[in-house]
Amino acid sequence: MAELVAGAFLQSSFQVIIEKLASVGIRDYFSSNNVDELVKELNIALDSINQVLDEAEIKQYQNKYVKKWLDELKHVVYEADQLLDEISTDAMINKQKAESEPLTTNLLGLVSALTTNPFECRLNEQLDKLELLAKQKKDLRLGEGPSASNEGLVSWKPSKRLSSTALVDESSIYGRDVDKEKIIKFLLEGNDSGNQVPIISIVGLGGMGKTTLAKLVYKDNKIKKHFELKAWVYVSESFDVFGLTKAILKSFNPSADGEDLNQLQHQLQHMLMGKKYLLVLDDIWNGSVEYWEQLLLPFNHGSSGSKIIVTTREKEVACHVLKSTKLFDLQQLEKSNCWRLFVTHAFQGKSVCEYPNLETIGKKIVDKCGGLPLAIKSLAQLLRRKFSEHEWIKILETDMWRLSDGDHTINSVLRLSYHNLPSDLRRCFSYCSIFPKGYRFEKEVLIKLWMGEGLLKCCGSDKSEEEFGNEIFGDLESISFFQQSFDPYEHYVMHDLVNDLTKSVSGEFCLQIEGARVEGINERTRHIQFSFPSHCDDDFLLKNPNGVDNLLEPICELKGLRSLMILQGMRASMDITNNVQHGLFSRLKCLRMLTFRGCYLSELVDEISNLKLLRYLDLSYTKIRSLPDTICMLYNLQTLLLKGCRQLTELPSNFSKLINLRHLELPCIKKMPKNMGKLNNLQTMSYFIVEAHNESDLKDLAKLNHLHGTIHIKGLGNVSDPADAATSNLKDKKYLEEFQMEFNGGREEMDERSVLVLEALQPNSNLKKLNITCYKGSSFPNWLRGSHLPNLVSLQLKGCGLCSCLPALGQLPSLKKLSIYDCEGIKIIDEEFYGNNSTIVPFKSLEYLRFVDMVNWEEWICVRFPLLKELYIENCPKLKSTLPQHLPSLQKLIIYGCKELEEWLCLEGFLSLKELSIWYCSKFKRVLPQHLPSLLNLRINYCNELEEWLCLGEFPLLNEFSISNCPELKRALPQHLPSLQKLFINDCNKLEASIPKCDNMIELDIQSCDRILVNELPTSLKSLLLWQNRYTEFSVDQNLINFPFLESLQLDFTGFVECPSLDLRCYNSLWRLSIQGWHSSSLPLELHLFTNLNYLYLYDCPELESFPMGGLPSNLGSLQIYNCPKLIGSREEWGLFQLNSLKSFFVTDEFENVESFPEENLLPPTLETLVLNKCSKLRKMNNKGFLHLKSLNWLSILDCPSLESLPEKEALPNSLSELNIRNCGIIKEKYEKEGGELWHTISHIPNVCIDNIKQE
Repeated sequence: MAELVAGAFLQSSFQVIIEKLASVGIRDYFSSNNVDELVKELNIALDSINQVLDEAEIKQYQNKYVKKWLDELKHVVYEADQLLDEISTDAMINKQKAESEPLTTNLLGLVSALTTNPFECRLNEQLDKLELLAKQKKDLRLGEGPSASNEGLVSWKPSKRLSSTALVDESSIYGRDVDKEKIIKFLLEGNDSGNQVPIISIVGLGGMGKTTLAKLVYKDNKIKKHFELKAWVYVSESFDVFGLTKAILKSFNPSADGEDLNQLQHQLQHMLMGKKYLLVLDDIWNGSVEYWEQLLLPFNHGSSGSKIIVTTREKEVACHVLKSTKLFDLQQLEKSNCWRLFVTHAFQGKSVCEYPNLETIGKKIVDKCGGLPLAIKSLAQLLRRKFSEHEWIKILETDMWRLSDGDHTINSVLRLSYHNLPSDLRRCFSYCSIFPKGYRFEKEVLIKLWMGEGLLKCCGSDKSEEEFGNEIFGDLESISFFQQSFDPYEHYVMHDLVNDLTKSVSGEFCLQIEGARVEGINERTRHIQFSFPSHCDDDFLLKNPNGVDNLLEPICELKGLRSLMILQGMRASMDITNNVQHGLFSRLKCLRMLTFRGCYLSELVDEISNLKLLRYLDLSYTKIRSLPDTICMLYNLQTLLLKGCRQLTELPSNFSKLINLRHLELPCIKKMPKNMGKLNNLQTMSYFIVEAHNESDLKDLAKLNHLHGTIHIKGLGNVSDPADAATSNLKDKKYLEEFQMEFNGGREEMDERSVLVLEALQPNSNLKKLNITCYKGSSFPNWLRGSHLPNLVSLQLKGCGLCSCLPALGQLPSLKKLSIYDCEGIKIIDEEFYGNNSTIVPFKSLEYLRFVDMVNWEEWICVRFPLLKELYIENCPKLKSTLPQHLPSLQKLIIYGCKELEEWLCLEGFLSLKELSIWYCSKFKRVLPQHLPSLLNLRINYCNELEEWLCLGEFPLLNEFSISNCPELKRALPQHLPSLQKLFINDCNKLEASIPKCDNMIELDIQSCDRILVNELPTSLKSLLLWQNRYTEFSVDQNLINFPFLESLQLDFTGFVECPSLDLRCYNSLWRLSIQGWHSSSLPLELHLFTNLNYLYLYDCPELESFPMGGLPSNLGSLQIYNCPKLIGSREEWGLFQLNSLKSFFVTDEFENVESFPEENLLPPTLETLVLNKCSKLRKMNNKGFLHLKSLNWLSILDCPSLESLPEKEALPNSLSELNIRNCGIIKEKYEKEGGELWHTISHIPNVCIDNIKQE
């Protein structure tokens, strides 16, 4: 149908209904004559309606009664489709019963033949409703006069599939060059804003290109090099401090996590501390000043030069809420740029001058687009499919440019693009209204959702539903209705304007619910997306004392609901209880799609079987422990997703009854149910398990030849008979792209049968990725070579410890990535590895090679790897021989844990090498690097016998140089490193080094070395650390430490020959200051002038008596003082109580002649962490000193042997959640849980740990 003239939204629904009614199952269910008569009458009614559908689609924006008629028609079609699905399901169940219980079924059939079929009456009711609607078209004057049915709707040509990319194509973006360069210039400048991070706001109408401009800036190479940390976060309309903070944190570091705002902000602050970062907050709508101030608190502790970019439609938000430092007001594209953008997408490589008439028409169309890039791009991509003068004129002259449904947020161009889509595309696009703004979705998941809703019935096509869905997705992406999301994963997103369009066209049939209230639900609603709040506060819990039960109760009233998607926020805090499930499953029997993904769900109730029409069920990342047997009665189920259900170990025994199942995503379960081979519609199945003594289970794979994507077969060690392996018929599974074979189970010793079993498991030649793990055979199969696997791109061999030689992998023509782990039988890698075919260049495509844990590998006979970019050799302790010498394409070389490797003689063939790391090579004595013109990063660590680094060439691009824990190294530093920015030398006790002159250096870190000469350092320096070096001498030219951009200064004066002058003027940039071994009574710094100083650490300064005049800096967050007895003696003069920024205080002092600590009102009420360490003479804690510490949550008392008691229970603040006591003998005896007489005074604290033992 996609090749025909575009129909209305309902046309494909009509076709599906007709086909369902005429299907064999329904004809057998009723008498054929009755069905024929129904089909005839239905065709008449639908044909009558079809004639005016396109006209009605347009007139609905002018006439509210036409819109009402269309909505009623959609409702009736939903009802009819629903009824036919019920009939088909009942017919299928009866058929299965007839096959399993023929005698009983025949008797029941005889009885039912004598009674009226209840479905027949309901079918006639739906037919009556359709006939009434067909008659009403006259009252609405549809179809009278000149037909509008095809006005503006033109023929559609399917697009050619284009590979998508997450990169920004700058060649197709026009008119933003000046804006881009202005923003980049501002980002690269200092822009001193005091303590506040500068905010750049890009403001403009929806569809103006704000996000695109931000992407252009974000992807620019100058920006990539300038910022240490970068993150991109989508904000959207629902602003939430907790959820957004968590999203930002995870964008900087995906592994970070936390469950309360305070914890998240501390993590974020720590992560950003001293780092120059760029954060993009895309699509901000609202939020109060207070909320944004709270959100931005952690961002004021980054390095100077950090920036935040925001995009927003609201200038009020940019100016008054965010208080932007710089505002870029994005305007509509100029006329010439509009035309260039249109030509790029509409003509796509064709010469415009060859189509003068189209050029004239096209310019008139562009004038109507209002200068909005999104509208121009979308319409141009549509017109590329309709490349004729006649069809472009239809678009130009359509009345839809002027039509409005009262929703002015929907751009008329986008609506026009939508109405010119084929009906199949429109139905699929309309379904996407279930997604909230900014929602990132996967292509495959959306196709499965469309399939579950029945939107991919191909009407006689020989395509599968998945193939048809892939086509539709590609078409919607090609006109920019779908765009690739700005994240490292293969996600897609809709522009906010496009999302508005989906909601406009779906109308009352789709609803999104967010937050604590469920209201305004129309009884005709068919699809609901329900979002929990990101952070359930007290107000939410007050309104919903029964949690989800209350929230979902109104939803349970929607008898015709077809889709229910429950989305968790950044923090899921409510269970999907059994009561909730009983309510849903007993009342929402029309559900086709149900997702509880990520919910707190521990079991699924038996009533799930009521959802006979369910096609899509997502239980991923729940805590479900088992599935009820009744789930096997969901005969229509096509997709079952169980990924991340770690507590689920097996499937129900009758699982094979789910005969329509096409997609099964499993966790790592322990065993498979029997007869999985009956599920011959399966297209994806992530795992297959072979149990011990049940190796014949492999025959269940024989008929599953439609499997696509990836499959992981575990337990192959349990297969002893090659004939059983051959029955799996893997060679015929031509759609599989990735195969993981795991030979766990069975015997641990060598098993020659494994060789024959693996030989029998030969995959199809289309395979792209292969992993073989724990293989117990002595040799690899014959099929593991080029002629059998010509398309193999990635191969991993892991734990194949009994194989003494590797196969001829060099003959695999497409192999790009090869990883070999833990193959302990390999002693030599020689010519056999490359293959003996002299006509084929070995490893001609290989780009990535990794050897790990090859514990007996001794020798490598090497050849050239012409395209190799990355080489890793890790934990190969016996490898002695010289490594490859000529690797012209190598960019990254990592050598780790090669204890016998003594010398790297020559690197002259490594002209492309960018990163070199050598770790834990204990016999490595010298490195002789030659000319490495491309080297950027060099690390040498834990090479205990390394004595010299002889540099016989230049390193013109070397950016970072790190040497640590090389105790025999005496000389290492080349003196000409023009590009060096970061130099780290640690724990090289014999090293005598002169710091090279480097104009671009920003970090210098030298610790625990013998003799250091500090020459002239550049003013660009941001971090300087000289610590625990035996002898440190400053040259005459560098006797003044004064760097205007310095952010971190850590100096140990104990080894200084002559103390340099500290004339620091970096008042706004310095955030960390650590001083050890200062021997004067005062510091030569006016600390209060350093407004951004957050950390102040003082160590072993016995003569230091007081802080300088002016006191401590106002934004100090952490203060640590170790062994500064005179300074501690003046603590009540410091003014700590007024220091409201102080969060943590660490102190080490004997506290001689001190009765108790801390004194009343010594510490500020904002303090969160207090640590007392090695206070050997401290006897008491002062109750009054704790009474006002309402924010204290961590108290550590370490190595205080004289301390007799803790503060009384009443003095300890309620906020205290962590108490850590170590090596305090008297305290331990009194306060430990077992036998401690005072345990009751601290038992209320959630986490108490005494001598590393948690008190529980």
